[in-house]
Amino acid sequence: MGSGQTSDQAYNRQRTLYKQADKSAVTEELVEWEAAREETVEETQNDEEITAEEKKAEDSTEEEYEESYESEIESVFCEGFDSSFKAYMDYRCITDTSSVQYEMQQQAYTDGRGFRKIGDDYCVALGTGFTSGCGERFMIYLDSGYSFSAVVADVKADMHTDSTNCYVPRGENSGNVVEFIIDSDAAESCMLSSGNAGYYDDLSGNIVSIESLG
Repeated sequence: MGSGQTSDQAYNRQRTLYKQADKSAVTEELVEWEAAREETVEETQNDEEITAEEKKAEDSTEEEYEESYESEIESVFCEGFDSSFKAYMDYRCITDTSSVQYEMQQQAYTDGRGFRKIGDDYCVALGTGFTSGCGERFMIYLDSGYSFSAVVADVKADMHTDSTNCYVPRGENSGNVVEFIIDSDAAESCMLSSGNAGYYDDLSGNIVSIESLG
């Protein structure tokens, strides 16, 4: 096929010769073309079947991982896990002026109890098991019956959290899930001395669920 003809063009040429010339002269070549075409079709079908099987296996593995991961996260809120402790950090600890965290604190204000807020949302830090970055909003429900909205204003480092990256371990079956960002100069001394933002009734209790608000 030095003339630059495609396989289909050459195939059609042979069929024409087969009709117009001595059949015995082209039969062998025509049979070869038929065999080559059938082999190509078979290889293509096999490749498609393998690709489909690989894709199915990948989807199955991913689905199993997601189910396992979701199960681990749900276990954070199961009965017996103590998530009542809610740490805090002073907003002045955020010193990188080029960071999103710093920019968010320029938009935030300090409420009457010393908590930093944007709108009605508490500024908090969450682990990557819950959030993909700053600015995401969540509704956090407590077993005390209270709930509050929060905006992610900092993200906990994976190296400081558990295997699900949901909480900072604090002992057996206990961990800090939510960390509030505060102005320690404006916060009540009783809350500061307790070390727990859950000191207040409306923030006390274990976390039973965290719902994304976008």
